[in-house]
Amino acid sequence: MRRTLKLITDSTAEPVSVADLKLFMRLSTATTTEDTLLTALEKAARKHAENYTSRPCMPQTYQLVMDEFPDTEIILPRAPLSSTAGDVAITYLDAVSANSTTLSTTVYGVDTQAEPGRVYLRDGQEWPDHYTQRNAVTVQFVAGYPLDSSSGPAPPEGITAWIKMRVSQMYEFREPVITGTIVSELPRSFVDGLLDPYVLIDVRP
Repeated sequence: MRRTLKLITDSTAEPVSVADLKLFMRLSTATTTEDTLLTALEKAARKHAENYTSRPCMPQTYQLVMDEFPDTEIILPRAPLSSTAGDVAITYLDAVSANSTTLSTTVYGVDTQAEPGRVYLRDGQEWPDHYTQRNAVTVQFVAGYPLDSSSGPAPPEGITAWIKMRVSQMYEFREPVITGTIVSELPRSFVDGLLDPYVLIDVRP
């Protein structure tokens, strides 16, 4: 079954503050002239970490688009999944009219404890018939570590440490090729290995 994952709404904040980046990089906190650059570099690093691990560092809205309903459950390929009611919604093209129809939550439940999260049929329920067409079923959901730490855990330290290291590296070396300088980079087993424990297994859309 063909599945396509689309990012609808990106994070509204970054997981590491500019002040913490400056502290890590031994930069003056009194100077703000390069704050915009540091923010842009962090966004680039965050995006790479999220793509590698399938874990949004901050809340983001996604759409999982499918040609049909699966036989059983729907795996939502980003974690952690929001536990807020209404943050998962399913629409489908009606089998008769082909109009977009919202599926009642009485038909399905959401397992927010699993990683990745899953949508499952409630006892005695079945997926509805839908119009035979590509992209007939859409699941919209929110995933990511919460902005407010009182609502759940913050991004793991391994991910934020990796982001700090990569931002520092991109800040110091702004060209893809360095001439006339001997650079000894920390081994991949250490730097990128910081992300390895957080990679979601088998979540390809």
